[in-house]
Amino acid sequence: METEEQTPSAFLDIATNLLAILLILTLFALAAPRQFTEGASQLPARPSTGLRFVAPQRERFPPFSRFYVVLADRVTVWDQEAVVAALAAAPHTHSGTTRQGRFDWQPEWLVTRDIDGFQLRFWFDRDALLSQSTPWGVEQTERLVDELAQDAARNRIAPVFIVYPDGLETFVPIYERLQARGQRFRWFTQRPDEPLLIGRHVAQFTHYSLYW
Repeated sequence: METEEQTPSAFLDIATNLLAILLILTLFALAAPRQFTEGASQLPARPSTGLRFVAPQRERFPPFSRFYVVLADRVTVWDQEAVVAALAAAPHTHSGTTRQGRFDWQPEWLVTRDIDGFQLRFWFDRDALLSQSTPWGVEQTERLVDELAQDAARNRIAPVFIVYPDGLETFVPIYERLQARGQRFRWFTQRPDEPLLIGRHVAQFTHYSLYW
């Protein structure tokens, strides 16, 4: 049971607590409109114009490839059918020539599976490529970009550019136009003293993680 001396002290404690609660509520009431005003006055976030990371497209059936050789002021399609015809004419030689260069075919030894592999090395004849093609310009670039768009839509063919060191300046406008139109393509640099290597491996058919 409380005494008369304890009663004033209890009332003082209650009054102090109520005053503290009122002060806290007052501070919240004053701070809330300020935060709302500051939040409303901030400018909305602008979209970034920087480069975005684009993940490679995963496809079970990638597009067919058509190879283009890029030299100084020249862009030439690599005639792969000529290589196939030369191999069919002399299947046991494993090497030969075409009008664009010479090749060496290395088949895989017979294995107990229904998918075989091979590797083909092709040395381009620079003088032959220069003599068989015309000088490259802006009109040729626009025509090529249009043709590549039609090939992609009709036949699901995507270009692969083999760019020699002296062909980088020729390739830059092609690269920019293809990027601007959103077309799919690949490109690689090629040393003049090294052959182009292409092949078929079992992993290309058994590993879904491969990208085009």
